[in-house]
Amino acid sequence: MLNKLKTLFSSPITSVPELLNKLYYPQLDGLRGIAILVVIGSHIILYTSSEKFINGNIGVEIFFVLSGFLITTLLLKEKLLNNKVSFRNFYIRRGLRILPVAYLFLIILIFLNCCFNLNISFGSLFASALYIKNLHINYVGNWYNAHFWTLSIEEQFYIIFPFLLIYCLNNYIKIICILVLSIPILQFVGYNNLGLFYSNYIIHKITFLLINLFGNGTTAILIGSLLSILMFKDVLPTKTKKNYYFLSFIIFIIAITFRMTFTDLINSNYLTSTIFSIAIAVVIFLFLTNENDFLSILLKNPILVKVGVLSYSLYIWQQLFTHQQPWRNSFKYSDSPLFNIPVLFVVAYISYHFYELKFLKLKEKYK
Repeated sequence: MLNKLKTLFSSPITSVPELLNKLYYPQLDGLRGIAILVVIGSHIILYTSSEKFINGNIGVEIFFVLSGFLITTLLLKEKLLNNKVSFRNFYIRRGLRILPVAYLFLIILIFLNCCFNLNISFGSLFASALYIKNLHINYVGNWYNAHFWTLSIEEQFYIIFPFLLIYCLNNYIKIICILVLSIPILQFVGYNNLGLFYSNYIIHKITFLLINLFGNGTTAILIGSLLSILMFKDVLPTKTKKNYYFLSFIIFIIAITFRMTFTDLINSNYLTSTIFSIAIAVVIFLFLTNENDFLSILLKNPILVKVGVLSYSLYIWQQLFTHQQPWRNSFKYSDSPLFNIPVLFVVAYISYHFYELKFLKLKEKYK
């Protein structure tokens, strides 16, 4: 154990692990497919007696862990291959992937806001456009762009952490460990109004600023990022393939069950979120090192993979189709999932193939 810790903090990254040299991992798209289906399912049954059976946070946290793992892997590979990282190209690539469909959604949302009197405030739209929705600045609660809090967390991660990753790797690892351990504690004392964290105004505000910046998703991204680093440093050996056929699947099911049931039992959404994210990182490591295990086979299902490819498009547009549809009560079946969910998938397909792909092709210039 001590040798592993010494390797983590002292050994340099000198090569790309063979396991991470592939250009594409269909299992990761399959996992995205599961994540977005969980999010959509949870929103369909929101505020009904069935909502306790699906927790949308499960899907969101899977997305966060995947994002941290993939972004870190790409940046470390670029540094090893080119001896440097072009942050200009990195931000152009991220912008071309994230911004076009997000801003198209906001433009259409403004139009729908006028047509259906959705009462979405300018402040709320402005916070979404600037990707500060998670900070609750000029926050007015509404449903239609509420999901921009997750996009805000992603964007803030891209702004703050890649520089630390590339230029101060050991400090970056320490920061990950500190945040993963401390943020759940801060969230517990903050939301339970304990001591100075409630009575002292300045400490209270600083506590919630840290929670909003580095909690509620950032820790999950950092856990995914740490997984990649552990693989690059061979702390988690990628060459030894062990035949644990059902292990990743069993951990995956246990993690979901734990996240669904223990949050209320121990009264800490943030602690269960952190434990769940760590479990998902373990699952990703296991099915990547054994591509023929049971979970890998499930995740490589062509339908799940195709849903995973559309997952970002589906996530952006699903807010209009799953709950409080702007056109609800306008015509027969206007608020029925049997009508709205097929339309959602059609809209996401059109959005991806006839709009987003144009920008994704531009990304190739900045590889």
